Amino acid sequence: MEERAFSYEISDESDRLVLHGDLDEGTTVQVRMLLKEVTDGLTRDLAIDLTDVDLLPSSAVGVLANAQDTAAKQGAALTFIAGDGTIAARVLTICGLSYDLA
Repeated sequence: MEERAFSYEISDESDRLVLHGDLDEGTTVQVRMLLKEVTDGLTRDLAIDLTDVDLLPSSAVGVLANAQDTAAKQGAALTFIAGDGTIAARVLTICGLSYDLA
């Protein structure tokens, strides 16, 4: 499988952050900074769509879980979205993190 560079889109209208590509060890810092920026002062619910993510190592899962905890402390819900049978769905299931199907 060919590696795909990490990218993202933020949709203010639908309160959705869509992640694409490989969330490998090298991009974990970038993802952490992005999620910190997005969740700082978050007062409304936000969905993070992981359907188009090809690689989701434990370091990225930790970043996602921490962002979810931060949002909850601020009174907002951070929901993960994954397509049925995707890498993200399998990893989130194994790690015990709930998600909604895309």
